[in-house]
Amino acid sequence: MTDVDTIARGFASALRGNAPYAAPSLTRALSGDEAHTVQRAFNALRTEPLIGFKSAVNAAPLQTALGLSGPITGALFATGERAAGSAIRRTDYRTLLVETELGFRTARRIDTPVKSIPELRAATTTCTPMIELADPGFDRARMTGTDLIAANSASAGFIRGRAVGLGAVDVNGVHVSFRRDGELLHEARSADLMGNQWEALKWLVNRVLEIGYVIEAGHLLMTGSLGPAHPAAPGRYTAEFSQLGTIEFDVQ
Repeated sequence: MTDVDTIARGFASALRGNAPYAAPSLTRALSGDEAHTVQRAFNALRTEPLIGFKSAVNAAPLQTALGLSGPITGALFATGERAAGSAIRRTDYRTLLVETELGFRTARRIDTPVKSIPELRAATTTCTPMIELADPGFDRARMTGTDLIAANSASAGFIRGRAVGLGAVDVNGVHVSFRRDGELLHEARSADLMGNQWEALKWLVNRVLEIGYVIEAGHLLMTGSLGPAHPAAPGRYTAEFSQLGTIEFDVQ
């Protein structure tokens, strides 16, 4: 069994048992290519449907802290979805974080790089307000950027709001406010991410293809956090996305 198989199987076993991942860097540092190979092997061991992809670590200070040169990507799985209005149990995760994001649904299969924003718009049908349920999974162990990539970039789940047709929304004009029990956690603008949601989506699509995946029709693509990630303390959360509506959920 190769190092890739050993690490991927260890991640899969830990995920099934809701146990902390063993950081590969404790044994030896993975290169970026090795980390992506492990991620694909890890995701291939999962039996639930892969339904999309996400961007992660979009903030430059966090990239620096993790030794990364830019954002990273992970896969989304159907079993990670939770309904708006539901109660999220922290005990179902190792280290749960909550984030506000936008998601886009693809209209067709994408297996070659997207060269322009008009081409990207034609391949996309809707925009959706999203809550990411992120879980790095490494407990208190110090992780590196390549550890995080290998373990699927903290992808644990999501809550989606109401999808809106692209003709009915300015994806760069969405204002986000996020509250817990009425206390403001953050405010953000959708255009804060890479200066343009379409550029963020184009980057995600092309990076996902570059590392060996294919994007299918109907896949969900989450462009990255709008505002900081927050530890999921107990309470009632309300995320307002101006023209896209509101998502509410509880953390227990």
